Order: sequence, then C-alpha cells, then structure tokens
Amino acid sequence: MLIHSNTMPIRLAARCMSMACLLLLAWLAQQPVFAAAPNTCECIWQGSFTKIILKSDMIVSGKILSHKGNSMDLSIDRTLIDRASNGQEFKKDIRIWGFDGQQCRPDVKEFPLDSEWLFALKKITTDSPERFNPNTPNIGFGRINDYYLSMCGAYWLQVHENFATGNLLNGQRWQWSDDEMNPVLIDLIEAYIKGRVPVQALLEAAKPQTAVKKLMNETKKFLNQQ
Repeated sequence: MLIHSNTMPIRLAARCMSMACLLLLAWLAQQPVFAAAPNTCECIWQGSFTKIILKSDMIVSGKILSHKGNSMDLSIDRTLIDRASNGQEFKKDIRIWGFDGQQCRPDVKEFPLDSEWLFALKKITTDSPERFNPNTPNIGFGRINDYYLSMCGAYWLQVHENFATGNLLNGQRWQWSDDEMNPVLIDLIEAYIKGRVPVQALLEAAKPQTAVKKLMNETKKFLNQQ
C-alpha cells in the first residue's frame, strides 16, 4: 500500500480549475511514496503510531540531515520519549538505519533531505553476524548504540510546522499515511504519549478535514517550501 497514489495528481488535474488546486498538485507530486514491506522480510503488522509507542526505545522529531548507504542522520528537534537511556543521553544528532537487503525497514531514500518527521525508533543494542558485508561497505545492519526504523507498523509520521500527519491511529495495515486526517499538533501527541490526555483527544484532533480546509493546508505547505 502506498502513501498516496501516483495517479492521484492525474485524476485531480482533470478537475483543477484554480491556481490553488494546481499548487496542491505540485505539492503532492513531491511527496514520498512508501511501498509495502520488501519481499525479503516477513513481519506482523504492529499497528498505527499510537499502537507502537510501547514498542519503541525513542520517539523524536527532527530533520533529515544526510544519507549514507542505508543510514540517515537526523537532527533532533525534540525528544518525546527516551527509554533507551532513561532520558540521560542527550544527543543533537542520531544515526538511523534503514533497509539493508534483509531487515523489515524502509529505504532511507524515502525520507528526503531537509524533510521533517516524527520517528518511533528502536536502539541497536547487539551486534549481528551479518552486520557488515565487504562487498557493500556502505550497507549494513547498523552500529551498536545507533537506531533503526522498522516498517512493521506506522513507526513514522510526517511533520510540517510542528503538526504531524500519517497513520496516527486506527489506520489500515501497511498504510503509513492518512490523506483525510487533520494534521495533529506534536504537543498533543506528546501529551497522549505521557498519559496527560486520552486517546479521544487525538481522535477529535485528527477528524477528517473538509475539502476546503484540506486544500488550504496543502497550499500553505507548498508555498512554505518555495
């Protein structure tokens, strides 16, 4: 399942009569498209973002700084949870490992440079016999004390101006986005994670947008990227 259909801009183009709509098409064309789990791995879908919180060692938001092989560096904007070190480890940047040809992880190239995300990560705490292949020196399992991103659940949400969108709650299997949801403030997601607000607060905040509101939000995002 894809984050959005490649034919969506084509279908919309047939009905586009305004500059705002054309701007929306341009923004949609730039968005990453995530494929389902690769055939080289098998895993059970672990659920939407709210379901995988307890399975994660660290939940952070930030910006993609660089790619190298199957890893990417993230500049942390804020840390919502740090179970890996009980909140005692303060890092400005962290390295995240993606698909290495075997593990059920997304391709890091699906996360463009300078794009912003909310990640639920797992820490690499043990070495792997297949960690390094001399034939592919830039591809590997990952280094101890780095992090990896699973694709066996909605372990990431896309962020724009402190608002997150994606499979936050009650999404379908192998779906990493929800084009109909209203963007949800990261502060509210953090409050839910820390038990300060109930799940109903997220449900209310994420209620589907009206067509006009959705178009306005998408147009604003596109203009801010120019």
